[in-house]
Amino acid sequence: MKRYLLILFALILTLGSQAQVANDSLKTDSIKKKKIIVEDNWSNKKQKKAKRPEYRAPESKKRNTIYKDTTDIKVLNKDFIQVMESGKGTKVKVRGIGDFEDDSDTTKIRIGRKQINIIDGWHGTRIRIEKVRRWDEETKTYKKPTFRGHWTGFEMGINAFANSDYSGYATADKDFMDLNLAKSIAVNLNFLQYDISLQKNKTNIGLVTGMGLEWNNYRFDQDITLQEIDGKIYPNPINSDWSVRKSKLTSLYLTVPLLLEFQIPVKNDHKIHMSAGLVGGLRLGTHTKIKYKKSGNTHKDKDRDDYNLQAFRYSAQVRLGYRAINLFANYGMTDLFRNNKGPELTPYTIGLTLVRF
Repeated sequence: MKRYLLILFALILTLGSQAQVANDSLKTDSIKKKKIIVEDNWSNKKQKKAKRPEYRAPESKKRNTIYKDTTDIKVLNKDFIQVMESGKGTKVKVRGIGDFEDDSDTTKIRIGRKQINIIDGWHGTRIRIEKVRRWDEETKTYKKPTFRGHWTGFEMGINAFANSDYSGYATADKDFMDLNLAKSIAVNLNFLQYDISLQKNKTNIGLVTGMGLEWNNYRFDQDITLQEIDGKIYPNPINSDWSVRKSKLTSLYLTVPLLLEFQIPVKNDHKIHMSAGLVGGLRLGTHTKIKYKKSGNTHKDKDRDDYNLQAFRYSAQVRLGYRAINLFANYGMTDLFRNNKGPELTPYTIGLTLVRF
Protein backbone atom coordinates (compact mmCIF):
# COMPACT_ATOMS: atom_id res chain seq x y z
CA MET A 1 0.00 0.00 0.00
CA LYS A 2 2.86 2.35 0.86
CA ARG A 3 4.37 1.85 -2.58
CA TYR A 4 1.18 2.91 -4.38
CA LEU A 5 0.69 5.99 -2.23
CA LEU A 6 4.19 7.07 -3.23
CA ILE A 7 3.37 6.46 -6.90
CA LEU A 8 0.19 8.54 -6.57
CA PHE A 9 2.12 11.37 -4.88
CA ALA A 10 4.75 11.40 -7.61
CA LEU A 11 2.15 11.44 -10.40
CA ILE A 12 0.33 14.40 -8.84
CA LEU A 13 3.66 16.24 -8.51
CA THR A 14 4.72 15.72 -12.13
CA LEU A 15 1.66 15.23 -14.32
CA GLY A 16 -1.22 16.62 -12.25
CA SER A 17 -3.26 13.46 -12.75
CA GLN A 18 -3.80 10.10 -11.08
CA ALA A 19 -2.79 6.59 -12.11
CA GLN A 20 -4.05 3.37 -10.56
CA VAL A 21 -1.66 0.45 -10.35
CA ALA A 22 -2.76 -3.20 -9.82
CA ASN A 23 -0.43 -5.87 -8.38
CA ASP A 24 1.44 -8.02 -10.90
CA SER A 25 -0.33 -6.39 -13.88
CA LEU A 26 0.40 -4.15 -16.83
CA LYS A 27 -2.02 -1.34 -17.65
CA THR A 28 -2.07 1.57 -20.05
CA ASP A 29 -3.95 4.83 -19.79
CA SER A 30 -4.14 8.01 -21.84
CA ILE A 31 -3.54 11.42 -20.33
CA LYS A 32 -3.75 14.19 -22.92
CA LYS A 33 -2.88 11.61 -25.59
CA LYS A 34 0.34 10.59 -23.76
CA LYS A 35 0.80 6.88 -23.15
CA ILE A 36 1.57 5.89 -19.56
CA ILE A 37 2.76 2.34 -18.87
CA VAL A 38 3.01 0.82 -15.40
CA GLU A 39 5.35 -2.16 -15.11
CA ASP A 40 5.68 -4.27 -11.95
CA ASN A 41 8.72 -6.55 -11.91
CA TRP A 42 7.92 -8.37 -8.64
CA SER A 43 8.09 -12.13 -8.67
CA ASN A 44 7.20 -14.49 -5.80
CA LYS A 45 9.32 -17.25 -7.23
CA LYS A 46 12.63 -17.99 -5.63
CA GLN A 47 15.52 -16.65 -7.65
CA LYS A 48 18.98 -18.01 -8.02
CA LYS A 49 22.03 -15.85 -7.45
CA ALA A 50 22.61 -13.07 -10.02
CA LYS A 51 19.75 -14.33 -12.23
CA ARG A 52 18.32 -10.86 -12.80
CA PRO A 53 19.70 -7.28 -12.76
CA GLU A 54 19.72 -5.70 -9.33
CA TYR A 55 19.45 -1.99 -8.63
CA ARG A 56 22.19 -0.76 -6.34
CA ALA A 57 21.98 2.74 -4.93
CA PRO A 58 24.99 4.80 -6.05
CA GLU A 59 25.82 6.27 -2.66
CA SER A 60 28.44 4.40 -0.66
CA LYS A 61 26.16 4.10 2.35
CA LYS A 62 23.54 2.24 0.28
CA ARG A 63 25.78 -0.19 -1.59
CA ASN A 64 24.44 -3.16 0.37
CA THR A 65 20.78 -2.33 -0.35
CA ILE A 66 19.31 -4.47 -3.14
CA TYR A 67 15.92 -3.50 -4.56
CA LYS A 68 14.05 -6.58 -5.88
CA ASP A 69 10.52 -5.19 -6.14
CA THR A 70 10.51 -2.49 -8.83
CA THR A 71 7.56 -0.69 -10.41
CA ASP A 72 8.18 1.48 -13.48
CA ILE A 73 5.81 4.10 -14.86
CA LYS A 74 6.72 5.04 -18.42
CA VAL A 75 5.63 8.02 -20.50
CA LEU A 76 6.40 7.84 -24.23
CA ASN A 77 8.57 4.75 -23.63
CA LYS A 78 10.78 6.57 -21.11
CA ASP A 79 11.10 5.74 -17.42
CA PHE A 80 9.21 8.57 -15.74
CA ILE A 81 8.55 7.25 -12.24
CA GLN A 82 10.29 4.29 -10.65
CA VAL A 83 9.35 2.73 -7.29
CA MET A 84 11.81 0.29 -5.69
CA GLU A 85 11.10 -1.69 -2.52
CA SER A 86 13.34 -3.86 -0.38
CA GLY A 87 13.43 -5.09 3.17
CA LYS A 88 15.12 -1.86 4.21
CA GLY A 89 12.67 0.62 2.73
CA THR A 90 11.04 2.19 -0.33
CA LYS A 91 12.55 4.55 -2.89
CA VAL A 92 10.70 6.60 -5.53
CA LYS A 93 12.57 8.32 -8.37
CA VAL A 94 10.80 11.00 -10.45
CA ARG A 95 12.51 11.82 -13.74
CA GLY A 96 13.79 15.39 -13.89
CA ILE A 97 12.57 16.34 -10.39
CA GLY A 98 14.07 14.27 -7.60
CA ASP A 99 14.00 11.25 -5.30
CA PHE A 100 11.72 10.20 -2.42
CA GLU A 101 13.21 7.56 -0.12
CA ASP A 102 11.74 6.05 3.03
CA ASP A 103 13.39 3.55 5.36
CA SER A 104 12.66 2.56 8.93
CA ASP A 105 13.76 5.82 10.57
CA THR A 106 14.43 8.39 7.85
CA THR A 107 12.48 9.88 4.95
CA LYS A 108 14.64 11.55 2.29
CA ILE A 109 13.25 13.98 -0.29
CA ARG A 110 15.75 15.03 -2.93
CA ILE A 111 15.05 17.90 -5.36
CA GLY A 112 17.93 19.07 -7.52
CA ARG A 113 20.99 19.49 -5.29
CA LYS A 114 18.99 19.78 -2.05
CA GLN A 115 18.07 16.82 0.13
CA ILE A 116 15.56 17.08 2.98
CA ASN A 117 16.03 14.41 5.67
CA ILE A 118 13.09 13.79 8.03
CA ILE A 119 14.52 11.72 10.89
CA ASP A 120 12.39 9.97 13.52
CA GLY A 121 14.36 9.43 16.73
CA TRP A 122 13.89 8.76 20.42
CA HIS A 123 13.60 12.48 21.15
CA GLY A 124 11.19 13.38 18.36
CA THR A 125 11.38 14.24 14.67
CA ARG A 126 14.25 16.26 13.22
CA ILE A 127 14.51 17.88 9.78
CA ARG A 128 17.92 18.36 8.18
CA ILE A 129 18.64 19.98 4.79
CA GLU A 130 21.91 19.24 3.01
CA LYS A 131 23.52 19.56 -0.41
CA VAL A 132 24.02 16.42 -2.48
CA ARG A 133 25.38 15.59 -5.90
CA ARG A 134 23.27 15.96 -9.01
CA TRP A 135 21.72 12.88 -10.60
CA ASP A 136 22.57 12.05 -14.23
CA GLU A 137 19.55 10.45 -15.91
CA GLU A 138 21.58 9.09 -18.84
CA THR A 139 24.27 7.27 -16.88
CA LYS A 140 22.04 6.60 -13.83
CA THR A 141 24.82 7.80 -11.53
CA TYR A 142 25.47 10.82 -9.36
CA LYS A 143 27.51 13.49 -11.11
CA LYS A 144 30.96 14.14 -9.76
CA PRO A 145 31.55 17.65 -8.36
CA THR A 146 33.21 19.92 -10.91
CA PHE A 147 35.30 23.07 -10.72
CA ARG A 148 33.27 26.23 -11.38
CA GLY A 149 35.00 29.59 -11.64
CA HIS A 150 33.74 33.12 -11.04
CA TRP A 151 33.61 35.20 -14.22
CA THR A 152 30.03 35.45 -15.50
CA GLY A 153 27.84 38.15 -14.04
CA PHE A 154 26.83 41.80 -14.08
CA GLU A 155 29.46 44.14 -12.63
CA MET A 156 29.90 47.84 -11.92
CA GLY A 157 32.96 49.81 -10.92
CA ILE A 158 34.80 53.15 -10.89
CA ASN A 159 37.24 54.20 -13.63
CA ALA A 160 40.38 56.25 -13.00
CA PHE A 161 43.82 56.94 -14.51
CA ALA A 162 47.31 56.32 -13.12
CA ASN A 163 50.74 57.53 -14.29
CA SER A 164 49.41 60.45 -16.34
CA ASP A 165 51.96 62.17 -18.62
CA TYR A 166 51.06 65.27 -20.67
CA SER A 167 54.48 65.82 -22.23
CA GLY A 168 54.20 67.76 -25.49
CA TYR A 169 51.06 69.65 -24.43
CA ALA A 170 50.86 73.33 -23.59
CA THR A 171 50.49 74.22 -19.94
CA ALA A 172 46.90 75.34 -20.48
CA ASP A 173 46.01 71.95 -21.95
CA LYS A 174 47.53 69.78 -19.24
CA ASP A 175 45.25 67.63 -17.09
CA PHE A 176 42.34 67.98 -19.52
CA MET A 177 41.58 64.28 -18.95
CA ASP A 178 40.94 64.77 -15.21
CA LEU A 179 37.81 62.83 -14.26
CA ASN A 180 34.77 63.19 -12.07
CA LEU A 181 35.41 59.83 -10.37
CA ALA A 182 31.96 59.45 -8.83
CA LYS A 183 30.40 59.49 -12.31
CA SER A 184 33.11 57.66 -14.27
CA ILE A 185 31.33 54.32 -14.20
CA ALA A 186 32.40 50.98 -15.64
CA VAL A 187 29.71 48.44 -16.55
CA ASN A 188 30.67 44.84 -17.35
CA LEU A 189 28.40 42.11 -18.69
CA ASN A 190 30.32 38.81 -18.58
CA PHE A 191 28.02 36.43 -20.43
CA LEU A 192 30.14 33.36 -21.27
CA GLN A 193 32.38 31.17 -19.10
CA TYR A 194 34.43 28.02 -19.61
CA ASP A 195 36.19 26.25 -16.72
CA ILE A 196 39.19 23.91 -16.78
CA SER A 197 39.97 21.97 -13.60
CA LEU A 198 43.67 21.51 -12.80
CA GLN A 199 43.06 18.79 -10.20
CA LYS A 200 42.00 15.20 -10.75
CA ASN A 201 40.10 14.45 -7.54
CA LYS A 202 39.48 17.95 -6.16
CA THR A 203 37.77 21.11 -7.40
CA ASN A 204 39.81 23.85 -5.76
CA ILE A 205 42.15 25.01 -8.55
CA GLY A 206 41.34 25.73 -12.18
CA LEU A 207 41.58 28.01 -15.19
CA VAL A 208 38.71 30.30 -16.15
CA THR A 209 38.08 31.86 -19.54
CA GLY A 210 35.05 33.17 -21.39
CA MET A 211 33.75 36.36 -22.95
CA GLY A 212 32.18 39.63 -21.89
CA LEU A 213 31.34 43.23 -22.79
CA GLU A 214 32.94 46.19 -21.02
CA TRP A 215 31.54 49.74 -21.13
CA ASN A 216 33.85 52.44 -19.74
CA ASN A 217 32.55 55.94 -19.07
CA TYR A 218 35.12 58.69 -18.47
CA ARG A 219 33.26 61.76 -17.15
CA PHE A 220 35.32 64.92 -17.67
CA ASP A 221 35.84 67.16 -14.67
CA GLN A 222 36.11 70.22 -16.92
CA ASP A 223 33.67 71.60 -19.49
CA ILE A 224 35.52 70.17 -22.47
CA THR A 225 35.15 67.51 -25.10
CA LEU A 226 37.78 65.93 -27.37
CA GLN A 227 39.00 66.79 -30.83
CA GLU A 228 41.71 65.41 -33.12
CA ILE A 229 44.27 67.85 -34.59
CA ASP A 230 47.03 66.53 -36.86
CA GLY A 231 46.40 62.99 -35.64
CA LYS A 232 46.64 63.87 -31.92
CA ILE A 233 43.91 64.27 -29.29
CA TYR A 234 43.42 67.74 -27.77
CA PRO A 235 40.79 69.30 -25.51
CA ASN A 236 37.97 71.23 -27.14
CA PRO A 237 36.44 73.76 -24.71
CA ILE A 238 32.64 73.90 -24.69
CA ASN A 239 30.91 77.23 -25.32
CA SER A 240 30.84 79.10 -22.01
CA ASP A 241 27.30 80.36 -22.75
CA TRP A 242 26.00 76.82 -22.49
CA SER A 243 24.99 75.26 -19.18
CA VAL A 244 26.84 71.93 -19.34
CA ARG A 245 25.20 69.01 -17.52
CA LYS A 246 27.77 66.39 -18.49
CA SER A 247 30.54 65.65 -20.95
CA LYS A 248 32.12 62.21 -21.25
CA LEU A 249 34.09 59.75 -23.35
CA THR A 250 32.66 56.22 -23.65
CA SER A 251 34.29 53.07 -25.00
CA LEU A 252 32.97 49.54 -25.57
CA TYR A 253 35.28 46.50 -25.59
CA LEU A 254 34.72 42.79 -26.17
CA THR A 255 36.74 41.05 -23.44
CA VAL A 256 38.28 37.58 -23.11
CA PRO A 257 39.87 36.57 -19.75
CA LEU A 258 42.41 33.93 -18.78
CA LEU A 259 42.41 33.58 -14.99
CA LEU A 260 43.96 31.13 -12.54
CA GLU A 261 41.50 30.62 -9.68
CA PHE A 262 41.98 29.14 -6.21
CA GLN A 263 39.03 28.16 -4.01
CA ILE A 264 39.43 27.64 -0.25
CA PRO A 265 36.66 25.64 1.52
CA VAL A 266 35.40 27.46 4.61
CA LYS A 267 32.08 26.21 6.00
CA ASN A 268 28.90 24.47 4.81
CA ASP A 269 30.27 23.90 1.31
CA HIS A 270 31.03 27.62 0.86
CA LYS A 271 34.40 28.72 -0.49
CA ILE A 272 36.57 31.81 -0.63
CA HIS A 273 37.71 32.30 -4.22
CA MET A 274 40.77 34.20 -5.45
CA SER A 275 41.88 34.56 -9.07
CA ALA A 276 44.43 36.51 -11.10
CA GLY A 277 45.35 36.75 -14.75
CA LEU A 278 45.00 38.77 -17.93
CA VAL A 279 41.96 40.16 -19.75
CA GLY A 280 42.27 41.04 -23.43
CA GLY A 281 39.94 43.50 -25.14
CA LEU A 282 38.86 44.35 -28.69
CA ARG A 283 37.38 47.82 -29.13
CA LEU A 284 33.89 47.74 -30.68
CA GLY A 285 32.98 51.43 -30.45
CA THR A 286 33.86 54.86 -29.03
CA HIS A 287 31.99 58.16 -28.75
CA THR A 288 31.84 61.44 -26.87
CA LYS A 289 28.62 62.87 -25.48
CA ILE A 290 27.68 66.35 -24.28
CA LYS A 291 24.44 67.25 -22.52
CA TYR A 292 23.80 70.97 -22.09
CA LYS A 293 21.17 73.70 -21.95
CA LYS A 294 21.08 76.45 -24.55
CA SER A 295 18.43 79.18 -24.64
CA GLY A 296 16.36 77.21 -22.14
CA ASN A 297 16.36 74.04 -24.25
CA THR A 298 18.21 70.81 -23.47
CA HIS A 299 20.54 69.45 -26.15
CA LYS A 300 22.50 66.22 -26.50
CA ASP A 301 25.42 65.95 -28.91
CA LYS A 302 27.03 62.56 -29.57
CA ASP A 303 30.04 62.15 -31.87
CA ARG A 304 31.28 58.70 -32.87
CA ASP A 305 34.97 58.27 -33.66
CA ASP A 306 37.88 56.15 -32.45
CA TYR A 307 39.54 59.16 -30.71
CA ASN A 308 42.87 57.30 -31.01
CA LEU A 309 41.90 54.74 -28.36
CA GLN A 310 43.70 51.41 -28.46
CA ALA A 311 42.04 48.95 -30.84
CA PHE A 312 43.44 46.06 -28.78
CA ARG A 313 44.25 46.30 -25.11
CA TYR A 314 44.96 44.01 -22.20
CA SER A 315 44.95 44.44 -18.45
CA ALA A 316 45.88 42.53 -15.32
CA GLN A 317 42.91 41.47 -13.22
CA VAL A 318 42.46 40.14 -9.69
CA ARG A 319 39.21 38.86 -8.21
CA LEU A 320 38.29 38.02 -4.62
CA GLY A 321 34.99 36.89 -3.18
CA TYR A 322 32.98 34.91 -0.67
CA ARG A 323 29.33 34.02 -1.21
CA ALA A 324 27.47 37.24 -2.21
CA ILE A 325 30.52 39.53 -1.95
CA ASN A 326 32.66 39.50 -5.10
CA LEU A 327 35.25 42.21 -5.84
CA PHE A 328 37.45 42.80 -8.89
CA ALA A 329 40.22 45.19 -9.97
CA ASN A 330 41.71 45.83 -13.43
CA TYR A 331 45.02 47.57 -14.11
CA GLY A 332 45.80 48.48 -17.72
CA MET A 333 48.92 46.99 -19.28
CA THR A 334 48.42 49.31 -22.26
CA ASP A 335 47.75 53.08 -22.28
CA LEU A 336 44.31 54.50 -23.01
CA PHE A 337 45.49 56.20 -26.23
CA ARG A 338 47.77 54.89 -28.95
CA ASN A 339 51.43 55.85 -28.71
CA ASN A 340 52.02 59.60 -29.24
CA LYS A 341 48.35 60.07 -30.21
CA GLY A 342 47.28 61.48 -26.85
CA PRO A 343 48.45 61.87 -23.26
CA GLU A 344 49.94 58.79 -21.60
CA LEU A 345 47.24 57.50 -19.26
CA THR A 346 47.06 54.08 -17.60
CA PRO A 347 43.41 53.13 -16.95
CA TYR A 348 42.34 51.08 -13.95
CA THR A 349 38.99 49.98 -12.55
CA ILE A 350 37.80 48.85 -9.11
CA GLY A 351 34.35 47.36 -8.67
CA LEU A 352 32.10 44.53 -7.56
CA THR A 353 29.84 41.87 -9.04
CA LEU A 354 26.18 42.74 -8.46
CA VAL A 355 24.58 39.64 -10.02
CA ARG A 356 26.20 36.27 -10.74
CA PHE A 357 24.98 34.07 -13.60
